[in-house]
Amino acid sequence: MTRLAVVLALGAFTAGNAISVEQQLGPDEVGVSAPARITYSLDATPKPARLDFDFRSGDSHAWINDDGDFQVSGWIKHSGLRCATYRMGMRFGAGSPGCLNVKWITEPLYVTTELQCNDARIEHSGGDTDAGLGEGLATISCAERVIRCTGNCK
Repeated sequence: MTRLAVVLALGAFTAGNAISVEQQLGPDEVGVSAPARITYSLDATPKPARLDFDFRSGDSHAWINDDGDFQVSGWIKHSGLRCATYRMGMRFGAGSPGCLNVKWITEPLYVTTELQCNDARIEHSGGDTDAGLGEGLATISCAERVIRCTGNCK
């Protein structure tokens, strides 16, 4: 019983410093995760300058740098004649190791919006900047490319 009380007290203490981020994607969202690959700076004392993510070889990839700039690009295929709107974004997390047991530190950050019809396959590409992510680059070990579809999604 005392062990439970200690665990609950510790959880309440640490929860005050945590950022509330939804861990599960919504019903209209699909995600693919990839572990981070570190690219080091060419300074006299190299440091991690960028993380790269390969979601599906030749299909989707992304990166984030130590300034908090991130970019994602990839192909999205729409099935059917009637149209749907697709949004592509990223969320970043810390896992142990890589993408196992991930705690997401951001909600999905959407950077593209495209209306797709008639079995179209369109390349989505976009990016944004979040300085806070750049400062926490050392804690990021995983990213998830998230696609949200509204309309005639199949």
